[in-house]
This record gives sequence, C-alpha cells and structure tokens, in this order.
Amino acid sequence: MYFYAYLLTLFTKHVTKHFFFVYPQEKVIVNLSFSNFITRLKIMVNLHQTKSYLTGLLYFALVFAVSLPLTACENEADSASKNSAGNGKDNPAIFKGIVSEVHGDVSTKVLDGDVRHIQVGQKLSANNVLVVEPASSVVVTISDASVLKIDGKSEIAFDAAMVDSLRQRITVSLHSGKLLFDVQKQAVKDEFEIQTENLTSIVRGTAGFMEYADGLEVSSLKEGRLEIVAKTDSRSIITGGQTLLANASGVKTLSLVSSGTLFLAKAIDSLSTEMAATLGVHASKINLDSLESKLVEFDDGYKKKYETFVKRTQVQFKPMGLNEYIGKPSVLLEALFVPGAFVTVMGIRDTIPESGLYKRTFEWEDSTAFGPKHFVANCSNDEVEYICHTWNTNFVSSKMAEVLTKADERKAVAAKDTTVAQPQKLKLAVVVEGSGRERIHVLPEERDIPATLRFNITGLVGADLKQIKNITVKRKGKVIKVFNDDEITTNSFKLPIRLKQNRIAHFEIVARLSNGKKIKAKKVYETYCYFDNYEDGKKSNRIYDMSAEEEYKNVVQKQLLKDE
Repeated sequence: MYFYAYLLTLFTKHVTKHFFFVYPQEKVIVNLSFSNFITRLKIMVNLHQTKSYLTGLLYFALVFAVSLPLTACENEADSASKNSAGNGKDNPAIFKGIVSEVHGDVSTKVLDGDVRHIQVGQKLSANNVLVVEPASSVVVTISDASVLKIDGKSEIAFDAAMVDSLRQRITVSLHSGKLLFDVQKQAVKDEFEIQTENLTSIVRGTAGFMEYADGLEVSSLKEGRLEIVAKTDSRSIITGGQTLLANASGVKTLSLVSSGTLFLAKAIDSLSTEMAATLGVHASKINLDSLESKLVEFDDGYKKKYETFVKRTQVQFKPMGLNEYIGKPSVLLEALFVPGAFVTVMGIRDTIPESGLYKRTFEWEDSTAFGPKHFVANCSNDEVEYICHTWNTNFVSSKMAEVLTKADERKAVAAKDTTVAQPQKLKLAVVVEGSGRERIHVLPEERDIPATLRFNITGLVGADLKQIKNITVKRKGKVIKVFNDDEITTNSFKLPIRLKQNRIAHFEIVARLSNGKKIKAKKVYETYCYFDNYEDGKKSNRIYDMSAEEEYKNVVQKQLLKDE
C-alpha cells in the first residue's frame, strides 16, 4: 500500500507540472478530470482494494505515456523562450501605445516603408516611426499610463526588447524635434530609455522634455530625476527644475523656473536657430555660454509672469479626491478651476468651461500594469504653467481593489463609532520623492549643485486641507521654509535647494495639524565626486573608467564625504 501511495505522490507532481503549466488554457478541464482520477486512486489505496491496484497502475502508465510528448513540447517552448530573451531582439508585443490626440499632419512609417496618416485611437507598436510635420503634434498613451507628446517638426521611433526572461526595455529614439514625456514609475527591473544621437536618458517616474535639433541636445525636467549617459560613457544627473544643454562645444546644466515646459522648449528652438543663422554655423557649434545668457534672460521674464499667475490662481484649484486603490486601468479626474484657464493632464489640454469644472477620464491598455500611478495637472494661461496638483493612486486587481476599499470603509465606520464627539483623526503622512537617502554624482566643476526637494502630503481623501496648519522644512535643524495659508492649496510641494560637493545634507519636513499633532519625514542628500578620477579636476580628463558607484565607494573609504 505504501508503495502505491509513493507512486501516487510522484504521479501527482509529474501530471501537475505538465498539464497545468504547458497548457494553462485547458486548466479547468484537466483539473476536473485530474481531481476525479486522483480521488479514485486515493480511495483505492485507503480501502486496500488490492484487486484494483492493477487498474491503477494501468492508469499511471497511460497518463505517463501521454505526458511524455507534453514534456517534449514544454522543453521546446522553454528553449525558444530562452533564445528569444537571450538575444534581446525587438519584441513588438511588449510595447503598446494608443494615439490619444492628433493636431495637424502626423504619419507613421513601418519597416516595410509604408507611410500612413494616423488617427485618434490607432494602436502603435515597436518598429513604428512617427513623423510630425511643422505646426502639428500627437499624444501617445503607453500601455502603463505613461504619456509622450511629440511637438512640431519631429521624428521618433519605438523599440522594445526583452533584456532577459524577467526584464524588458522600452526605447524611444528621438531622431529630431521635441518630445515631452510624463513617465510612470517602472517595475523594479524594467527599463524605459529615451535616446538622441549622443545621449541616452534612463527615465523613471519623470516629467519633462527632450529636444534634438541640428546637433544641439536638450534634456529638461519639470519634476523627477533623469540619469543621462553620453556615448563617451560620461554621466550626468538632473532633477526637477534643471535643464541640460549639450553640443560639440560642451555641456551646461541650468536651473530655470521654466524647466520641463513646452514654453522653454520653443524658446530654446527659437534662440538656438537665431544664433546659428547669425553666425552661419550649425546649432551643434554655437557657444553654450551665450545661449545660457539668452535663456536666463528669457527665464527671468517667465518667472515674473509665473509668480503672478500662481498667486492669482493657485488657491482656486480645488481637486476632487481619487480612491487610494483602483481596480481597472482608468481614472476619472475632477477639479474646480478658473474658467478660461487651461489644464493639461497626460498631454491632453482642456479649457475650463464657465462652470469651472474640469472633468476627464483617462484610460490605458495594460490591465496588468499594477503599481503606483500619478496624474499631474499642469495649469496654464498660454504664457506660463505650473503643477497645480498631482493625483496619486495604486492600480491593483479588481478583486484586490474591492477588498482593500471595503477594509478601509469598515475602518472608517469603526473609527466613527468609537470617536463620538471627538474631532476626526487624519491618517496623513509626509512622503518625500525618491528614497529617504539619495546619492547624487557630480562632476569636478560642480561645486554648488541646484536641486529641488519635493514631497507630498498623502491620505487627504475626504480630508480638508485647512486642517494642515503649516509645513516647516528644516535643514540641519534650522528652519529654511514655512508653508502657510494660501501656500497650502495642494498636496504636492517643492522647494529649490543648493547642495555642496562631497557633503551630506539633512532635511526634515514637519507638517503641523490643526489639532496640534505633527507628521514628519526626513530626506538626506549625498553629493559626491572622486577627484582622483579626473586629471586637473576637469571632467574631460577622466583617468580611470570608474562607474558612479565605484567613485562613491572611494569617496566613502577615504572619508571625503562629510556632513555639512
């Protein structure tokens, strides 16, 4: 009897493996037959029906024979899968985009050279090339709710590949023109890259634009962080509020209020074209110091208009709450704002009607792209723009969303029942963008590094912002900024800061509630550069082929990284 029980165990493992994983689409049918068969065998063993043992063995032999070809099919499929993942070839199936908006003349080219004009709702995949004519634009929503907007005379291409069996890479190649992007945070091992002729940018939860025209390459961020790798293997990192310029004459990083906006992109295009025409050269050879001076002048004028518009309208943007968990790939966003003003979310710009109500539903294709999602609202008057709100939620399976939402509702009811005549308790938290400890690799010449401290007050669904009395930001224990009254009109905050090379900067954010309680969060920046890796302290004179991580280890080992 024990011998047959042992055979039963081996058989169960064998059949389960090959029937359930080789042909998952037949799982229900096989599961039913398999369960009935196993039940009968167990009864036979338990009741010592020795006369039926021979029948059981025949069943074993029959199913084992059937499973052998299945094993061969499985091995063949595994081998093909490994070969496909290992060679990193383009895989159109892992890149899916949908055209959300089209203005003007936009067409797509495929590998066979066929050219077609595109329409709203058209699906795009890897190997598609988009061609946008002057005074035209197109918005493409990627399957994970990331969005790309291609503006003006531009051309981009999409590629997708499996780096290995678990990791995929999506690459957007900007051949020419302007590309605005708002990319959702990627799965831990996935990669999203934007490439120009000489630069590759690694994008994670980042919003801004890139431009490539006549040899001038621009990377500019409204928010987030961008790691930029040149063909020479040199690396640069920019954060929200920064703009990087690169051409044959060098590299410049600027801190501009207009960073990441289409207004700055158009200004760079206009100024660089004018300079190149005046000098009779390509934009690749214009002096970046001269371009910087013109851009700073532009930004000074932009800043004045920006501050006036923010002061006049920010308090009037009143967003409606978004559920903490959603179970389908779509969201309905609503807010009240100034009639006649513009609100842009996911590349789609809407004019606020007389009612003052902004209302739009956004959808994305991948129903399995689970994880945190953000939807940034940009408010504009056609001269300047600013981030007036960021909706945050978590995309989970429909069943999980239902379970989590019901759990939250039960907690809310329980809290209401047990807090009679007590003020409502806010479940708020201060969430700092990025990790609590962020490393920033800088070049030898970068002694005074501009950065932006960004944070959100989460848990505001159903809660009044007026219950936040003030928000204090401290640096090394000293108060450097207090957000009060009309500055607290959204759950998203940012503060421009300056960091020093090879120094550790400590920040603390304290939000004080009207009931006297406080919520806190900390942020630590480490800015580092290993001078021994650069001859004469110049980035162009790199001695060793060290990665940023190797430089950091050397800086720490030699105790060059110190507190402010």
